[in-house]
Formats: sequence, structure tokens, C-alpha cells
Amino acid sequence: MAIFNSQKPTAATKTQELGGVLKELDAARAEHEALLVTATTDGDDSRLANLRSRIERLAVKEGRIRNEIAGAMAAERLVERDKAFDVAVAIGNQTAQAGAELAKVIAGIWPAVRKLIELDDAFRAAVPVRPPDWDEHAFTRDLISLILNELYVASEGRLRGTTGLVQSPHQLAQNPLFSIEGALAEHLKMAMKARPSTHAAVSTSATGGEAVQQGE
Repeated sequence: MAIFNSQKPTAATKTQELGGVLKELDAARAEHEALLVTATTDGDDSRLANLRSRIERLAVKEGRIRNEIAGAMAAERLVERDKAFDVAVAIGNQTAQAGAELAKVIAGIWPAVRKLIELDDAFRAAVPVRPPDWDEHAFTRDLISLILNELYVASEGRLRGTTGLVQSPHQLAQNPLFSIEGALAEHLKMAMKARPSTHAAVSTSATGGEAVQQGE
């Protein structure tokens, strides 16, 4: 039982075939030109007619093969493009998974953020005398900006910080007021400005600092 190969010839295979046809065509044309100079008999005229017919057939074959080469190259480009899209789809699936993981992490961060906001609300309510300039440093109001700045520093600038930010990640990291811990420490310290100096200030141990005694 015969086995037929349904696979289409490649552009390289057809190019090789074209080379053979062009070689035959060049030889036939050279023979025709040479015979035109020396032809004197009816037999020479018959040979010239046969050569012209052969040249015409080879020229038609050349054109057909060139068209087949163009078609094969276009098909091969489509195959390669399709393979590239397959790679992109695979990477895209991984990207979607990474996005889902990020969303899950952010959802996990919110309880900690909510705890901080609720504790700050309680802290504000507990402070009996508010300094007049305290609200200029509204910690929870600027919390999302502080989070963005932390990501800006941690990513070395790949994630943008707040709008209008001109400092480099390294420069921003040197200013504690642009970090969550530094801004919170300043926020807690400012709340105690109206407290008599004979009492201890709010402990900042939760933010990584040490308790500060005033008026000693």
C-alpha cells in the first residue's frame, strides 16, 4: 500500500528546485544563442524551434516555482507567528496567575491596614488635647501614598511612587517621613505636644523606636 506524504514542500526545498530549473534555463538559452549564429540547415531550424519551446516551458516552470516559494515562505511565517503566539499565551497565563497571587496578597494586607486605621482612630479619640498643627500630618489620610512610596523604594523605581515624586528610590529611603514606620512615629510624637513635659511621651516601640521621656 502506497504511503502519501501530505506535507507541503518547504521554501528551502522549492528554492533548491528553482536552482535546478534556472540552471537548465541558462543552458538552453546559451545553446539557442550559439545555434542562432551557426544555423544553416532545416535540421538546425528544427533544433532552434525545440529550444525555444523548451525555454518557454522552463520559464513558465520558473514562474510557478517562484510563486510556490512565496506561498511557502508566507505559510512558514504564519507557522512561526502562531508558535510565537503560543509562547505569549503561556506567558500570559503565568502573568494572570501572578496577578491573582498579587490580588490575594493585597487582600491579605488589608486586615493589617484596617487594624492600623482603627487603632489610630482610637488613638485620636483618646488624645485629650489636640495640637493645632496635628492634622497637617494626617497619617491615615496619607497611608496609601506611604504604601506606594514603600513599593517605589523596594522595587528600586520600577513601581512608581506618588504623583509628582522626583526623588530617586535611594533619596526617598533616606527620609524617614516617607516610610510607614517613620511617618507613624512622627504622628504619635506630634500628638503628645500638648502634654505637660513632666509626663512620658507615647512609646514608639511598636514602630521600631524607643520610649522617649520628656522634661527630665
